[in-house]
Amino acid sequence: MHLLEQSVASVEQVISADFALSLSDSGLLGTALRLPYGIGAFFAGLLADRFGEKRILVLYLFGSAIVSASFLCTGTSSVVYSQLFVLGAFASMYHPAGLALLANQTRPSERTRALGIHGIFGSLGIASAPFIAGLLLTLRPGDWRGYYLLLGTLSAGLAVVIWLLLKPETEDSAAGDDPAALPKVSQPTTFQLWPYVLLVIGTAMSGTVYGGVLHFLPRYLKESNALEALERWTGTTISDAALGNYAAALALVCGAFGQWTAGRMARPKTLPLLLALVYAANIPFLIWMTFAEGRQRLMAACCWAFVHFMNQPLYNSLLPEFLPPRRRSVGFGFSNMMGFGVGAIGPPLVAQFGERFADYTLSYSGLAGLALIAAILPLPLLRAGFAQREHDRDS
Repeated sequence: MHLLEQSVASVEQVISADFALSLSDSGLLGTALRLPYGIGAFFAGLLADRFGEKRILVLYLFGSAIVSASFLCTGTSSVVYSQLFVLGAFASMYHPAGLALLANQTRPSERTRALGIHGIFGSLGIASAPFIAGLLLTLRPGDWRGYYLLLGTLSAGLAVVIWLLLKPETEDSAAGDDPAALPKVSQPTTFQLWPYVLLVIGTAMSGTVYGGVLHFLPRYLKESNALEALERWTGTTISDAALGNYAAALALVCGAFGQWTAGRMARPKTLPLLLALVYAANIPFLIWMTFAEGRQRLMAACCWAFVHFMNQPLYNSLLPEFLPPRRRSVGFGFSNMMGFGVGAIGPPLVAQFGERFADYTLSYSGLAGLALIAAILPLPLLRAGFAQREHDRDS
């Protein structure tokens, strides 16, 4: 899913060159994919609660495969926007189904570690998108359509695997309803509105940071000259777009280490505080990215990716504590609608700032302000007694 979600950011420079798009037009490429990717998650959550996670996962993969293959026939930029919109709609189906499946099959004491492992693969998917694009653009410069064909082939193959190997989830076998699956663990039976609202607003702020940075990350890093040694070692000339993608892949791999670290260190009673600290840790690195030049850009991006992606296992472990098991798909769906739907304004926000002030990197300091808001929002959960409730539950 994250290969698909990060696909347009990996080839936006090539698509822009192919159709003579401006920086603002490129920002709208990101919005075309990310807006339905966010909004569709809510409706996908409703479908997952009704029809089961397995069917939704297979539908998302087969639909993504068909849309990705259709890029071979793309002839105009307007068609690209339409195809990205449909691709985002199919990709939106993953999080409500996948996260609810994991949340219902794990105890609170083990959920953060499980979601940390899950997040590692998510971060590797994000990092693989620019890496695969870099390889393909090195071998076939400008062939962004072939890149999408490759992603479509992977999606179709995985859909077959999921259909054959994933056991269907039934109402009676859901871990949230099976005492044998979750011994001595009390599950929330009612929807807790205000904790949920605080967390969702926080993820909307963080999602805007995520979308704004990632869409232009290869473009940002191609100016770092950090991988020029690769050209000397291979003895070949590599395009700026490919070099930027290699650098972005290196930075985003650090996000996988962040996911693993958060998954290992977190404990249920510390989740609100840790989430607030992780959001706050984005701020210095976003400011560093604003003013970094040359090879420091790669260093700043690596540090930002490490701390930013730590929020995923923390947030996804905390959210189910305020949702009854039977409504977790739609709960995660609405959360992702806000995180990725509101986050869809990130790319055009960065682009508009860049065209107005001739330096889009200055907008990263504004994104740091959003990270500060996100950092404040989980703190009331400590005063609300969440930490004590979790301590009592573990005892």
